[in-house]
Amino acid sequence: MYTRETESPFCKTSKQKPLKTTTPGKHRPTESPSWYTDAEKYWDTVPATINGMLGGLGQLARPDAVSSLRFLSEFVTPPSTSSAASIVNPPSNPDTKSTTSTTSTTTTGPEATTATTKRQKLPLPGSGPSRVLDCGAGIGRVTKQVLIKAFDHVDLVENSAIFVKQAREEYLHAEIESGKVCEVRCLGLQNVEFEGTEWEGRFDVIWCQWVLGHLTEDHLITFFNRCKKGLKPGGMIFVKENNAKIGIVIDEEDSSMTRSDTVWKEMFIKSGLKLLREEVQKGFPSGLFAVKMYALEPIP
Repeated sequence: MYTRETESPFCKTSKQKPLKTTTPGKHRPTESPSWYTDAEKYWDTVPATINGMLGGLGQLARPDAVSSLRFLSEFVTPPSTSSAASIVNPPSNPDTKSTTSTTSTTTTGPEATTATTKRQKLPLPGSGPSRVLDCGAGIGRVTKQVLIKAFDHVDLVENSAIFVKQAREEYLHAEIESGKVCEVRCLGLQNVEFEGTEWEGRFDVIWCQWVLGHLTEDHLITFFNRCKKGLKPGGMIFVKENNAKIGIVIDEEDSSMTRSDTVWKEMFIKSGLKLLREEVQKGFPSGLFAVKMYALEPIP
C-alpha cells in the first residue's frame, strides 16, 4: 500500500504533511495508546478499490506486479499452469534454473550490488503445494496480481473489516471459489500468531507489502519472530516497503512510519533475519518515496 503528496500512505513524499522526521537511532514513534486505532479510522475512509489501495495511483499496479513477480522468481518456481513465467522470464531474459537463486550482499546504496550463492528454489521437494501469506492484504490486489501467479495457494490477513468484506464477496470471490485463495483473516499484524495455530509451519513465503510501516519497532520485531514459526523449512519472508532517505518519517495522520534502508536493515538484524537480496522498484513516477524489495530468511 503506497502514497504521494496528497493523502494516501502508499505513495508518500517527504513533503507530505503532517510528517515528522526522526534521526537514525531514534526508532520509536510518539507513543500513543491510539496508534493502531487511529490507523484503523484512517483506512475506514479509504475506498475499497484498486485506486484506493494505491493512493489514487492505480497506474502503478502493473509495474509493481511485474517487478514483484520478477523478484520472487529468483527464489520461487511458479506453478506449471501459472502465467507468471511469461512475465518473469520473457524471451529477452536469460532463463533461470529452477534449483538455484541469487543472493545479495548487505550494501546500503540505492542500487545494491549482488553476489551469487546457491539456494534451492521454493517450494522444496516433498513440502506439498506452495503456499504464501499476504500480510496487510487490503482487498487482495497483490494476491490477485502477483501471489496467485507464483504460488498454488494464498492466505490473506488484513486489519480492515471493510477491505476483508470486499475481498471475500467481490474482488477475490472467484479465487476463493476455485480454492486458490483459502483463508481471508481479519486481524492486525501486531496480533497475528503462528505457533500453536493452523498457520504454524504452513507457508513457503510470507509477503509483506506497504503495511509494516504501521507497526511500532517492538511490534515489528515481534512480528518477524512470530513469522518464523509460520514458515515451512527453507521458507522466506519478503518485504516491499517505502524507503525514507534518512531515519524515520512519521505520519501522525495514518499512524505510519517510513523507515530508511539503514533502519530496515537494523530491524532485520534485530529480528534474526538474513538479507539475501534487495532491489529498488523501478518504473514509478518521480516525487515518491523510493520503494525497495527485500528477500529474507531466518538465521538458524
